[in-house]
Amino acid sequence: MAVKQNGVLAHFTPTVSKYTNQTLPANSNTVAPTGYNIYTCPNGTLMSGKVFVANNTGGALDIDIGIVEQSDVIQLDTPGNQPGSPNNYTNFLISNNTSNGYTTSIVIEVGNLGGTSTFAPGETLSWTNATYGGAQTATIHYWDASNGELWLRNMSHALGLDLPGDTNFTSSGGGTFSVGSSYAGTSGTAGWSGYVRYFDALTGKIYLLNNEFRNNIDYSQIYDVNNEVTEQANNNLNRMNRFWRPVTVNQTKYAAVGNSNPVTEFIDNNGVKLLVSSISQATTEQLIVNGMQVADNTVQEFSGIVLGQYQSLYVKCTGAVTFTLVGFEEIAEVAS
Repeated sequence: MAVKQNGVLAHFTPTVSKYTNQTLPANSNTVAPTGYNIYTCPNGTLMSGKVFVANNTGGALDIDIGIVEQSDVIQLDTPGNQPGSPNNYTNFLISNNTSNGYTTSIVIEVGNLGGTSTFAPGETLSWTNATYGGAQTATIHYWDASNGELWLRNMSHALGLDLPGDTNFTSSGGGTFSVGSSYAGTSGTAGWSGYVRYFDALTGKIYLLNNEFRNNIDYSQIYDVNNEVTEQANNNLNRMNRFWRPVTVNQTKYAAVGNSNPVTEFIDNNGVKLLVSSISQATTEQLIVNGMQVADNTVQEFSGIVLGQYQSLYVKCTGAVTFTLVGFEEIAEVAS
């Protein structure tokens, strides 16, 4: 097989290495996390390597290492607290692991409907927000006509619905509406969208490939083989461009009557709004190293790490140990 990439594939130091996103304030626009997906295996690729963990912090520290297939694990609230109060999560339909398997918590409460007054999934929505870069676009995901709620994904800016005033929106299918203080009951959220890698209807977990995540791969283009942006040219500095806005239990809602922070709701294929109860980045069963202590002034080596396409290496530590993934990528056959 042809080698696509080799050498140091990822390098990360928890509490020191940083990520950024579009919602962080300019005076403090980076976050140094304790855990991160430091590497994701690209499309049509097999990665084989080993992880070195070096500790010279002055004391022993515990580490986690996981092989994961998501950026965020969204735990839904108990079934009884969901719409309809079902007995379990099997009532809810969320497509997964396909190019059309999206979910989103980004929603607009619309006013002043005009044009065709209808919106179809996949249409492009356009508007202008001078505060955040001017021209804005998003993809329409679901139209709840009975409640006047338009659900969106693929926002061009995470704060695109934090509007400076009355704003007119136009869809590529001819629908129009307005949002702002002149239109009572209108609002918009700063939510999240992405591909659903897997929906576990037994436990109520959504394994999300968050569009607002970037390591060596831009997650907004996962599954798009022709346009997928990935770093494969042995340019390790380019792999330091970390971008992430983790899903949180509450999201910001912008409205003329004042901003609020309601519990985050993700929508299923049938328009059911599902309440969230907690968020994590890895589950226990995904960890291959769980709470292992690394003594000061030592290096631990973990060999035999193998990842298939879109599997990721997750690392976590409460201190500044250094994780280094060394290995190589090979072109792999993709099941058709």
